Amino acid sequence: MTSLATERLDLVPLGRAHLAEYAALIAKPEVHRYLSQAKAIAADPAGQAERIVGIAEQQWRDRGYGPFAVFARGDGAFVGRGGLFWIERLQAVEINYMLDPATWGRGYATELARAFLVFGFGRLGLDRMVATTNPENAASRRVLLKVGMTADGQRDFGTHMVDFFRIDRSAWEGKRT
Repeated sequence: MTSLATERLDLVPLGRAHLAEYAALIAKPEVHRYLSQAKAIAADPAGQAERIVGIAEQQWRDRGYGPFAVFARGDGAFVGRGGLFWIERLQAVEINYMLDPATWGRGYATELARAFLVFGFGRLGLDRMVATTNPENAASRRVLLKVGMTADGQRDFGTHMVDFFRIDRSAWEGKRT
């Protein structure tokens, strides 16, 4: 499987070895407050972590990409999860990230989003990637715009609305030159 590294972070495919750290992360109310599954996560963080890790492992097996466990370079502390997810309802690859609140404000989300664009367009040869955020999550919106994604309105997912962002290969390549 693929590992990635950024200037300050080391990323390895999310798996069973990260289950306890991931469950502790998503149990934090400030981490899951903007997620569509917030109530389910609050009620059973360990069960939801198990479910997501299972999906992650399946995506790595079936697609060759998925979410990573994210560690701070140097001390090796687990700081979050992020990567590329195939989203069936969107028929698209989604960039996403979730970081420990103790690390917020350090630029890690931007660093990760940039790395995922390079990974998706560069290594995987994808033509397009998307991202979604809760309309109230201004910080995530800023990150996506900063890395060159374009806001493309809102989408109704039935149980919740999301702000939708997109970027295609040509736009990404144009912003890099």
